[in-house]
Amino acid sequence: MSFWNTSSGESAVTNSTSFEIEGGGDLSPIPNGTKVLAIVESAGKRTVRDSVEEYAEIKWSVLKPEIYKNRKIFQKVWCYDLDPSAKDQTKAQAKKDKALRMLATIDSNAGGKLASAGVEPTSEALAFALNNKTMVIGLNVWEIKDANGTATGNWVYSVAPKGSEVTSDAEAAKNKPALVQRAQSSGMRDIVGEDIPF
Repeated sequence: MSFWNTSSGESAVTNSTSFEIEGGGDLSPIPNGTKVLAIVESAGKRTVRDSVEEYAEIKWSVLKPEIYKNRKIFQKVWCYDLDPSAKDQTKAQAKKDKALRMLATIDSNAGGKLASAGVEPTSEALAFALNNKTMVIGLNVWEIKDANGTATGNWVYSVAPKGSEVTSDAEAAKNKPALVQRAQSSGMRDIVGEDIPF
């Protein structure tokens, strides 16, 4: 079975330049459904601490809208192994399948070098193919409650070519959450996080 095949045997590579995952939370540092122009600052394989499970990590830097410029979004793409935090094997496999499709679409927008190689991408291959590539990403919110309170951040639910529509500055300002306004006025750094759905 090829790296690019999903659990059902179909190829994640469709040469499509758009991909979207449904779902997400209600509150966020950057509001749900916001579409931003972003550049890949870094991409590579990572391993879960004290484990052998690997995933691709993509660090995005927002370029537009101006109100979110230079915000960082860390995306975990569980395309190598099943996410060890998943409680159900079927859901973990479905998550991996979505992750493969997401990576294939990101790669397609970046020129298709990873998929054309036809092999499992190394960390170096991810960096070479994706770093400094610009595209539009759609953001939604994750929220985790634990003993220390509630943590929130953004996750990437869609990717599209760099010429796609981006949320306007006026719309972003209108929907800017109070949490971000307080953080910026107090000098706190923006709250962003890892991609939870995959």
